[in-house]
Amino acid sequence: MKCRNSLTQIAFALVAALGVAWAQPDSRGLDLLARRLANPATRREAVEEVVASSATLTPVLLAWTTNPPGGVQVSDLDLGLVDAFDRMKTEAAVPFLIRVVSIKWAPITVAPWIKGASSVESEYPAAGALIRIGPPAASAVIKAAQGPMTPIERLLAIFVVSQTANVPGAREFLRAAVLQANDERVWAEKGLEALKKKE
Repeated sequence: MKCRNSLTQIAFALVAALGVAWAQPDSRGLDLLARRLANPATRREAVEEVVASSATLTPVLLAWTTNPPGGVQVSDLDLGLVDAFDRMKTEAAVPFLIRVVSIKWAPITVAPWIKGASSVESEYPAAGALIRIGPPAASAVIKAAQGPMTPIERLLAIFVVSQTANVPGAREFLRAAVLQANDERVWAEKGLEALKKKE
């Protein structure tokens, strides 16, 4: 009886181990997934599959943010990763989303800043993802904005914080942005006046 129980336990352990192995995609399957995420024609379907099995694939996707697979256009893969992390609200992806905050769906600009918040989120998907992840993401954005950023990254950081509710330190961050913008405006205007006098 004892021997039979031991054999049963071993059989269950073996089945469980095989189940985990089958659940993990092999390297060819992962390479194919990366290519599908990078391809605009197959991205939506690939993202749906990732969302359906997020627990299995999230560590792989996070690894691709710093070590993308070969043979894939990194900027296109980044768009697929942003889409997947946005759908899953993956908080662990926040550093990556901040790093690619200025990535755009299309290279052509359609003046989103004039059209409003939804247009900005549509054009800059990582910014939209950070907003949907919520206060933890916006807090990380505030911290990241203390370091070097391009002007568009800085503008998107301000946008993310302004569109996210209940963020500790948001008021101070946004006030500092207003003061800096006012200083820049004043000195830009003085510079233009000086140039006009020299003409």
